This record gives sequence, C-alpha cells and structure tokens, in this order.
Amino acid sequence: MSFSLRGFPWRFAFYFVAACYLFTDLYACKGPLHARLMAGRGSSAEGKGGGTAAEVYGRALTRLELEEAIRAHLWQRSEDWSTLSPEARRQTRWTVLENLVNDRIIRAFRIMNGLDAVPPLQAAQRESDFLRRQFAGEADYSSRLAAMQETPASLSESIRQAQLDEQWITEKTAHRLAEVTEAEARAWYDEYGDTLRIPAAHHAAHLFLTRHDKSKPDREAEIRAIQSQVDAGEKTFAELAALHSEDERTKTLGGDLGWFAGQRMPADFIEAVQKLPPGRVGGPFSTKLGWHWVMVKERRESRLPEFAEVRDEILALLTGLRREAAVKSLIGELRRRSQVPTQFVFYHPQVIDLAEPAP
Repeated sequence: MSFSLRGFPWRFAFYFVAACYLFTDLYACKGPLHARLMAGRGSSAEGKGGGTAAEVYGRALTRLELEEAIRAHLWQRSEDWSTLSPEARRQTRWTVLENLVNDRIIRAFRIMNGLDAVPPLQAAQRESDFLRRQFAGEADYSSRLAAMQETPASLSESIRQAQLDEQWITEKTAHRLAEVTEAEARAWYDEYGDTLRIPAAHHAAHLFLTRHDKSKPDREAEIRAIQSQVDAGEKTFAELAALHSEDERTKTLGGDLGWFAGQRMPADFIEAVQKLPPGRVGGPFSTKLGWHWVMVKERRESRLPEFAEVRDEILALLTGLRREAAVKSLIGELRRRSQVPTQFVFYHPQVIDLAEPAP
C-alpha cells in the first residue's frame, strides 16, 4: 500500500506552525519579534515621557513609574540630578529600576505562595492617614495624588500591597536570621567601637556682629567697645548680647547657643571656641561670618561610650545588617528562578536611558 500526501492540509499546517512561532517569540521566549515590537512601543511614546522600561512576568513597568522612583531615590539621598555626571545618571536609572524589578518579583512570588499571617487592614489605613497629614491642606494632597495618577483608594491599596510584600519577606527570611548574640555585639564593639565615639560638646553664649553690613566696615572696634562695658562692670554679658547681638535667634536668650558639637558650627568658629577655657569670656575673634564674642559655660570632652551605653544600638545595627543580607540572598534566588526556563524579566534600554526624575 502506497502512502500519499495528496490531500494533506498543508495550508492549515503552515498557519499552525507560524502561530506557534509567534506565540513562542512574543510571549514565551520574548524573542526578536517581541523586542522589535516593544522597541516600537517605547519609541512611539518617548516624546510623552511614556513607554515601557521593563516587563516583569508580562506586566509593564512604565517609564513614568521609573521616573517617580528616581525622584524619590534622589530625595532620600539629598542628591541633585543636575549635578550628576552622565555615568552617575545611568547608574542611578539602572539601580532604581533593579529595585523596582525586585519589588515586582517579590510580589509575584508572594501572590503565588501566599502568606502565613496577614497584616490587619487597619495598618494600611493608618499609614495612608499619616501620609495625608504631611500635606498643608486637602488641595495639596489631592494635587499630589493626581500627579502620581493615584486616588485615595488606590494609594491605600498600594500601601496594603507593600505591607503584604514586607510580611512575605519577613516570613521567607525568618529561617535565615539567627539572633545576634551578646558576644557578637561585644566583638563588634571591640573592633569598631571608636566609630561610636561621642564628639566634644560645648555650651556657650555669644554676641555676634555680621561682617556683611557694608555701612559698618570696622566691626572690630565696635565689638571691643562693647566688651569694655563688661570690663568696666557697667553691664553683664547677657545684657550686652540682648542689646547688640545681631543673631536674632539667641539675643533674647542672652546669646545662649545651647549645647553644640563641631558638626553644627562653621569650622573657623569651632576652632576658636575650642581654645577658650570654660567659665570665662574670651576675647573677640573674627570668622568668615563676622565678629564673635563668646563665653564658654561648660564643655564635655570627646569620649568613647561604654559598651552598656551602646549595646542596644549595636544589636539593632547587626540585626539590620543580617536582615539586609538575608533579603539580598532571597532576592538573588528569586531572580535566578525568574530567568528559567523562560525569561520573565525583559528590559527596554531605549526607554530606560531616556528616564529623568519626575517633577
């Protein structure tokens, strides 16, 4: 009996194979056609600040989301985008994007695996109410929500989902976190304790004359004339500070600056104060800001705190570092699992490289 292919539905078979290829390229493996399609999508929206920066488990992570996250990243670090080099900007974009991708991966696994303990619904509402109180009024709050393309309900839901993610991380890292022992805290103190050194602190009062008053070029003569009134017993230091000091914040307090360490004051001021003995009024001295006449009331010398004083702080630090390492390890495992057998995370560099901080 001879076998014949006559009558076999070749056209149907061709369409079937083509459809399988398209499905595999566009959805399963995200191959060349998928990349070209998404590149077109990104380029068509570039002028509007839109486009897809990445896809995580088939869900778009938009350029707008990336730009809002960049803005928050810069604010947390007190960084100015305009001062960053092109390479620093590129690194910031990708660092922020990777954090967003990690968040998406964690959420995907949390939804797949579920939670052992679910945080109460009231917790999200409390945080939402707290955020609301940070704004001057309802109009400011509504304007900010609109800029973020959020509503009160969607914001509350976003907070709720973030809390669920955090609870899932806590559950999944619990077995990786051994409790920090007293011996470990003591060993850290012995090696790094000097980083906790308490700096010297000064309690002083001053009488200040600015050097920026162009109508008064010779302030040294002026401040020495004021000083002579104390020497003659005519007035007290506090009385003269109230009358003549140009530091509006302290003059009504007799010039009292309170307690301060070196980090709070200009370097040239601190250098002069450190030379003054406590309990006495020194001579006037000049800094970049102007002329100062200072009375050091008390001084606490720099010292290394005892272990008992910083024990809780060290335990909290080491616990935080241990948790950070555990979370990093967990995310590494999740990302490795997210790339096999198919690519569940897909990036669009042509969109990412255009991202700027949101207004």
